[in-house]
Amino acid sequence: MSLDKVSKELFLEILEVLDQELQENRLELTLNIYGGTVMMACYDARPATKDVDALFETSPVIENILTGIAETYGLNKNWINQDVKEPLKYVKQQNLKEVYKFKNLKVFAPSAEQMLAMKILSARPEPYRDFSDAEYLIEYLKLETLEQVLNIFDQYIGRKYLGDRQKIFLNYIGKDLGKPWKEFSV
Repeated sequence: MSLDKVSKELFLEILEVLDQELQENRLELTLNIYGGTVMMACYDARPATKDVDALFETSPVIENILTGIAETYGLNKNWINQDVKEPLKYVKQQNLKEVYKFKNLKVFAPSAEQMLAMKILSARPEPYRDFSDAEYLIEYLKLETLEQVLNIFDQYIGRKYLGDRQKIFLNYIGKDLGKPWKEFSV
């Protein structure tokens, strides 16, 4: 049986185990986390995530450690993945901050602004959580105007990537949050 979700508590426990394994193998690792993992681990915006989106330097030893963790905790073999590489191609500015530090493991996460820009870029429908995550981040950042949101998007992604899907996405968010935003016509 495998776990469908990773809770914050389990994630932190896994980080401790990963750090221990790194120490035993005399390795150091920097893990840049993204997506639902950040929303869960940094903002408590959800109780769990289905996988850990991260970027990190890998090696056969690291892969063995991660596979061992998956087996120990009954996680899907892709519990940690680097699929975020594709959307990160569009990020023109990274704003990462250290969120957890262990002896041999450092974990970094994007700022709330960068996460918001990435959620708008993705603008995926349910069951993805882009909509609720973007709403959460807009409220968290206390953004009131569409222009404030667009300035953040421009800073991290660039307005040339604001397509019809993103405009419709922002229209729905504005309505849902009761913001007096001028709607995009698509």
